[in-house]
Amino acid sequence: MSRAPGWTRSLGPLVLADLRQRYAGSALGGAWAFLGPLVEVAAYAVVFGFLVRPHTDHDGFGYALFVASGILPWAALREAVEGSASLLPAHRWIRRSPVPVDLLVARHCLVASSRAAIGLLVVLLAAFLSGRGRTGAGLVLAAAALVLQAVAVFGVGLAAAPLGTLYPDLRPALTSALTVLVFASPILYPENMLSPSIQAALEWNPFTHLLRLYRAPLAVSGAAATGLDVAVAAAAAAAAVAAGHALKARLRWTARDRL
Repeated sequence: MSRAPGWTRSLGPLVLADLRQRYAGSALGGAWAFLGPLVEVAAYAVVFGFLVRPHTDHDGFGYALFVASGILPWAALREAVEGSASLLPAHRWIRRSPVPVDLLVARHCLVASSRAAIGLLVVLLAAFLSGRGRTGAGLVLAAAALVLQAVAVFGVGLAAAPLGTLYPDLRPALTSALTVLVFASPILYPENMLSPSIQAALEWNPFTHLLRLYRAPLAVSGAAATGLDVAVAAAAAAAAVAAGHALKARLRWTARDRL
């Protein structure tokens, strides 16, 4: 049985320290971790409930929950990937330190993933309070999506850290690519609004499957989550970690020399 790497013992305290530092000095402190997503969900509710009436099967508040359940995890994914690409230049001291790149990437990705976890919690609370929530297996699937996304972004981060150091143009390119991918994922629109050919194309996007898992506890229309979604999301996470480790092993020393 393989043992966990030694650096994992330092991961928890460092993540907690980063979370405390994020809200240090503010009057409300850690309450902002909940207030931020709450304000976002409220903004979607106001816009889609009173200002804009989307032509979907949802009412205004239902559509707001639909959008929030996608955009909040996506924002966490984007924060993790973009931040990982700039991680080594922001920590140049690692060039002369035995601290592994894995620890820096895992620390950053877990801090970003906490945004997805808290955001989803706010969405679920709003859904259950408004009678649009579902208990049972849906909650398990949503929790699985959080874990699988965290694993996937860790793998992508392992690759992005040295690549972003060696190729600085990758950082703005990632920002543009992730912006495009927002519209290539069913975050802002239900899948049942699309033509069959586009729906088939969306099946190749791993985030499509994560979205179905995130929305499993919500009484919103769209493609229902299945075991295939879990399998595809898990396979994508495993592939991301394997590719990330391979690229990190190949490029880490070259990237450190570039710092």
